[in-house]
Amino acid sequence: MDNIKSCTFPKLSDEFNELFNDSELKLIICGVIGKSNLPNCNKMKCFDLFNCHSVFLGENEEERVENRIKFYYEKGGKIIYVHFETSFDIYIACDLIKKSESNFFLPTHSELRTSFARMLLFATQICHILILVEPSGDFDASYLSIFKTLKIIREKYLLKFLPKLLKNTSIWNAIAKEFRLCSPRVLFYFEKLSRPVEDITAYEIEKEDQIYQMLRANFIITNNANLSLFSIPKNKKFLFINNDEKINSDPVIDSLDFLLQHINSNDKDENEIYPMRPYRGYAINYFQDEKTKDYEEKQRTFVKLLNEHVDEALNSGFDDSIAKYKNKNHFVRPSCKTWYEIFKFMHKVLIENATDENFEAKDQDYKIYLDNFFKILDIDQQLFSESSNHGYDLATLNYSELLPHHYSKNYHESKLNSALEIFYKYARGPEREILEQKLKENCDSIWTNGRQQCEINSLRGNPCILISKHATNEGSSHSSGVILISVCNCGKTQGRREDPYTIRKANYEFYQMLATSCSVCEKSTKIDFPVSLGKSKATSEIPNKNLMSLIMSEIANKTPNEEKTSDNQLHLSASQKTQESESDLSLRSNESSEDENKNENEADMNEIVVEIGKIDIKEEHEASTTEYLPGMILSASLPGIFPQFPSWSLVCIGSSSIYSHNTGLTESQQPGFLSSTNYLLPWDVRVRLEHAKTWAENYEKNRSRKKLKQLTTQNSSGTFFTLKIFVGMEYECGRGHRFMMDTNQTVLRGSKSCASKIVFSNMPIYFPCPCRQNSVAQLLRVHLVTPKAPVNITLDPKVKIRRETEMIFVTGWNEPVKLSQSAYWILRLPYVYQGGDDDPVPVPFDVPNNSEALRYGFLMEGMFGIKEDESGVMNQ
Repeated sequence: MDNIKSCTFPKLSDEFNELFNDSELKLIICGVIGKSNLPNCNKMKCFDLFNCHSVFLGENEEERVENRIKFYYEKGGKIIYVHFETSFDIYIACDLIKKSESNFFLPTHSELRTSFARMLLFATQICHILILVEPSGDFDASYLSIFKTLKIIREKYLLKFLPKLLKNTSIWNAIAKEFRLCSPRVLFYFEKLSRPVEDITAYEIEKEDQIYQMLRANFIITNNANLSLFSIPKNKKFLFINNDEKINSDPVIDSLDFLLQHINSNDKDENEIYPMRPYRGYAINYFQDEKTKDYEEKQRTFVKLLNEHVDEALNSGFDDSIAKYKNKNHFVRPSCKTWYEIFKFMHKVLIENATDENFEAKDQDYKIYLDNFFKILDIDQQLFSESSNHGYDLATLNYSELLPHHYSKNYHESKLNSALEIFYKYARGPEREILEQKLKENCDSIWTNGRQQCEINSLRGNPCILISKHATNEGSSHSSGVILISVCNCGKTQGRREDPYTIRKANYEFYQMLATSCSVCEKSTKIDFPVSLGKSKATSEIPNKNLMSLIMSEIANKTPNEEKTSDNQLHLSASQKTQESESDLSLRSNESSEDENKNENEADMNEIVVEIGKIDIKEEHEASTTEYLPGMILSASLPGIFPQFPSWSLVCIGSSSIYSHNTGLTESQQPGFLSSTNYLLPWDVRVRLEHAKTWAENYEKNRSRKKLKQLTTQNSSGTFFTLKIFVGMEYECGRGHRFMMDTNQTVLRGSKSCASKIVFSNMPIYFPCPCRQNSVAQLLRVHLVTPKAPVNITLDPKVKIRRETEMIFVTGWNEPVKLSQSAYWILRLPYVYQGGDDDPVPVPFDVPNNSEALRYGFLMEGMFGIKEDESGVMNQ
């Protein structure tokens, strides 16, 4: 070790100052570069120059520095070793990766490659021999791209600016021809075998052939060595694979072996070293046998291979060109002083200035070299960038292909996802996220700039299919493109309707339009609903013209209520007080008539008592002349304030005789009913009439007494009479299918059921249609055939919708409306429900076929009531 001197550039030791000032001594410059897996990044162990393990050479691992250059020289030797610590040394690479601020490995890897490439290019300019050290047993093919790129950089950039920079220097004459010492000869040193082999020499030759073919195929070496980045000897060995385990051995184990060898040396008295042995005779034979071997002669060494090339360089120089370029090689062996001047100049130009961010080159060619070195060398990032940009172009093209004039957000997102899938196939590297965001913004821009669909939802939840800018055009209305089939108020005429966007069109205008083409609607009797009439008194408070006289007569003849009903008394909600004023109806079942009616079906009959009740008169809210409800009337709405149009409809389409229970509702009368669902259900109600005498006398004139006896009975409390009322709860889906319900959970299948199950139950507003499309049907009509008797059937429909808060939609009548006798009445419910300033109630897309359907809303039970006609005269 005393004969080997070393120092670190630029701090030279006295020995190296003396060496580099020698203008006579000419030596061979051997560069050592590549990879090291040692913490101190030393790659000199292959030269066997030191008496200690290479792990103990140099500074500690905390002082390892990227791009540090160390000189080694054996006094009296022929070689100056130039050791390069680069970013490819494993521990330095790990340090740089830890310090990197990038979230991606690729930019860091590019910086590592660039730093190594600068040092390698510098080494090819100042060395005669270049040793590439590899810790493994295989050639790293990633070197090829670096070699190839550096060859291009040297030809296109380096040879342009170096002559101009060297022209006025003292080293011009030394390297004026090729601007380097020579085309350096590269030797490959592999520190260990990748796999066991029988013939190491044959294996080395095989590896040499592989490396030579790769270098030739990539034009890194050519016939003219002067134009190559470096040269390879054609007929000489240039690769060495170490198979000596001691070179790669653990220094701790080596120290123990050295201690044992010292213990067994012959020049020591055995008595002195005996206590150091674990037991008598330990390790004597082993070391005595080893001392008899000539270890140096039997071992292959890299130094022998190196000396062969050094001798050739000293004698004739390197001539690795072939064919017509042979004997035309450039080889310079300057003095140590001149070489050190060349070294400092090249280091300044290729390393220092390139890593100095504040340096500005005056020469244009030199400036181009500095600016483009990273761009040219960074082929990985360039490849990924080009691949990502190619993916971006394909993705943009995919999104733009076959675009409709305008389209929805879902279609836009579908196209965008398809474009992103294509982009992800090509996108790699740090630009992926940037281009991904750019792609999204570009696709969004294409969509929003003239192709965006309006997509404002209709009242039934369907988006508008028109272009978004149509909303800015005056008079333009929305359209979802959904065409629904619906029938008019009376159910006679079917028509096609557009998906409504306003509650006025949904609940009023469509039915008004359809009524103009319906012969039944034009002729039918209508009962008005309360609406706001602008500046005039804003209500139709008494919807029926005859009701005022009826109410006044009831006030004049008001009678107190009967005693409370028995436990089994049946109540109809119409007998309860409404918000403003109602008649009290006592509905009782008659227990005394049970024996007389044992043969009748008790489940299908309700025996009730009908009395003339009282009317409560309450003060109404005095509404402003311009005040109206924006939606529909709720039970919580202020009294006296009404909407501008009715959402309900109540019409009489004729006498009760137009309905036959044998045939049900025919297609000509009520089109669109599904098979076996076109029947009204009979509701037999047994009532006691307080004022039936006059009616009985009139009835006897037209009917035989025999018939009358079958219908009436007498007792001390009054006359009992059985009313037959026909009721139907009609549902309608958007395809025009209509059907009646048997119960609140089942669809009607025939005419044998009774109506009590639907009269005394909450009926769901929405129910699955039994058609094949599984669409949702809506309760839209209540059919009612009133009996031919001196009673009035009353209606007070209420619909409860459960949202964040419960809403109860009402008609706005002050009292239940009375229906005429022996007539066919149809109550049409709202098509869309909207209360006050709230959003419309959305139509569910999927409704369970059970009691869970009620949670979407229902028509409340008890909407029917029965009131005796006080005059006892039937209105026929």
